[in-house]
Amino acid sequence: MRFTFDNNRGQTALALIMVLALAAQLRLMGITWDDYAGLHADERHMFLLAQAMLGALSDPANSGLSLSDWWFSESSPLNPHLGDTFYVYGEAPLLAGVLVGQMLGITDGFAFMALARCLSVAMDTLSVLMVFIGARFVGGNAAGLFAATLYAAMPSALQLANFYTVDVWMTTACALSTVPLMALASGRTGGVGPLAMAALAGVGGGLALAVKITGAVLALPGAVALLLAYRGGLSIHKTLAAGAVMLTLAMICFRLINPFAFEGPGVWGLWPSRDWLGDFSSLMAMATASDFPPGWQWSAGYGPMSFLRDFALFGSGPVAVGLLLMLMARPTLCSPAAAIPLTAFAAFFLIPVTVNNGSLLRYVAPALAPMAMLLAMAPPRLGLYASYMALAGALWWGGGVVRLHDGQHPRVVASHWLWALPRGTVLTNETIWDEPLPAIIAPAPGEPYRWPSHDDWFVLQTLGITDPDGPEKAQRMAELLARTDFLILSSERQFAVMPRLPERFPMTAAHYRALFSGEACFSLVLAIDRGYPLPGLPFRDAWSQEPWRIYDHPQVRIFRRDSCYDPLVYAEFLKSALAGD
Repeated sequence: MRFTFDNNRGQTALALIMVLALAAQLRLMGITWDDYAGLHADERHMFLLAQAMLGALSDPANSGLSLSDWWFSESSPLNPHLGDTFYVYGEAPLLAGVLVGQMLGITDGFAFMALARCLSVAMDTLSVLMVFIGARFVGGNAAGLFAATLYAAMPSALQLANFYTVDVWMTTACALSTVPLMALASGRTGGVGPLAMAALAGVGGGLALAVKITGAVLALPGAVALLLAYRGGLSIHKTLAAGAVMLTLAMICFRLINPFAFEGPGVWGLWPSRDWLGDFSSLMAMATASDFPPGWQWSAGYGPMSFLRDFALFGSGPVAVGLLLMLMARPTLCSPAAAIPLTAFAAFFLIPVTVNNGSLLRYVAPALAPMAMLLAMAPPRLGLYASYMALAGALWWGGGVVRLHDGQHPRVVASHWLWALPRGTVLTNETIWDEPLPAIIAPAPGEPYRWPSHDDWFVLQTLGITDPDGPEKAQRMAELLARTDFLILSSERQFAVMPRLPERFPMTAAHYRALFSGEACFSLVLAIDRGYPLPGLPFRDAWSQEPWRIYDHPQVRIFRRDSCYDPLVYAEFLKSALAGD
């Protein structure tokens, strides 16, 4: 079945502009998702590094540095790995944000936060455009518009576009590389030729490496595309030349826009930086340590089937997965040479993450754009009205993210509630591994921002719930709870995971049972659980993976200590749980 867009360039251009405008608007609506409180840990880390780099750019003491000193020296004030600073992502998104902020004069913390998130929106809108271009290789103009709209509504794409983190940049870089690889594989290189397409793919691959080291995965679909080009009639000499161009430009781009991975000095100082390598070594040691709380969710029973469920619902969305299953059941491809690199690319990202310990949805975000391009094969089989219904369903499902990012962040709402308490109130947060409350907020419009220790309004304590279970922890917890007015569970990061490790945390599991049942003599006074707020249909997602929920819609619980609480009794209760009584 053919669509009028396939034969009308004017209609296609107008429709594409509308799709891009819709994608940008849906993403811009959510950039204030946390009221600029900085409630994404990775994003906050990037903001702090960016502020230090902006300060270095305006420091008169650095005015005499040359371009080589700034960009190709391990001792550059812009180096995010310098000294004790810890940074394991690519430097391109960080440097881009800093340079744009400096150029526009937007260096203040909150203003820069808004700018940086707008850059993420722009990058993901570019991904929408690349999906349209790539999908045209598979099914034409109408299919390209269908695929672009589908990608624009994917939940993970919408969510990540509101964070100034590397993930959305990685998706865009991979999409920029995937499209020329499709052209190379199918032989549809237009008037520019295979070497030019290989060069474009290399630039995209270099950008991906400069965003995240896992961009090296692009070498695999690149090899597949070259093999298909050779089988399609490209000579062995041109195939090898295309591969060499691709690899050379990828390495050049990586050197230029991820400069502090190298020691320098100068552009030819190509030995890997010890600080850069040291950051990765520290990350590996941290991630594999048994006492690393963010890793406990994976050892508490989250397996491949759980990841596939979460990917279907909150990665690509159920409409995209349903269409993919339909195509797999009837595998007649409209353009095999163009579709094979897409399939290879999606598989190379999806399969390792699915079976790995640490299956974060954001790790497979680069697979979303190729998946949407593949789904360009669906409209001819669906027909006109079913295609519109599929897009309506995808937009409705993605609307859950838009509603999540409406400014009613659970931690911000809870912080407003806390700031209404009288001076001297004793607040106890659970652990340094979770966001403490209250968050940094403006208590009312027009008022200055406040932070937890502002003006010594609160007396703040930390329970240390993530410490190993033992008699000392039991005694300390009982005494701290005796001094507190309110116990804050800033998210489900502890109470939803630690009880699922009963052999390791029997006392902590007993504590949570007593707390939630009321036996601990604490009363629940505030509970916020937004779930996934689909338009017209609230949808609970408490069983989904923690990184999907923890940044923009955690479950917040605040308990008030009752007069019946006795620290001696509670300490004995916790110690008895240690003994298995």
